Amino acid sequence: MKNDKTPDKVKKRLELFKMFYPLERKDQRKWAKIFKSHFMIISQKFRELSFEKGYRQEDINKQLILWRDPEDASVECMFYFVQDVTDLSAIYHCFEHIKQYDIYLTYIIVNQKKDGKNVFDIFKSSQFSYLEHCNRVKYPEKN
Repeated sequence: MKNDKTPDKVKKRLELFKMFYPLERKDQRKWAKIFKSHFMIISQKFRELSFEKGYRQEDINKQLILWRDPEDASVECMFYFVQDVTDLSAIYHCFEHIKQYDIYLTYIIVNQKKDGKNVFDIFKSSQFSYLEHCNRVKYPEKN
């Protein structure tokens, strides 16, 4: 498809795929600082971004944020936060939600405490790949 004939929904989806990659170092630190925050702050930052990108945000719980298309209410993107990577049920529930909501793209943000207090891996899950490492962000601890 030529770029000028690409449907708007497809263009928006392609932009979602670029959300966390590539990131400049300052943006990596910015995201890590957000991810280490309380969920209310995380939710507010994502809400502002959803508005900029033309989505409607829905907070399901303290692990799960959905971005819906305002026209047809489809779930275009899910953000799922895993605080304990050893909690297999949390990982399992993520994939349950993907199936339940028929989500186009999911970002799974994992707190990698074993690698440092403020280290987060970001994974993508979509129809193209069930689990793909996207980026690692960290926020330096103050001594």
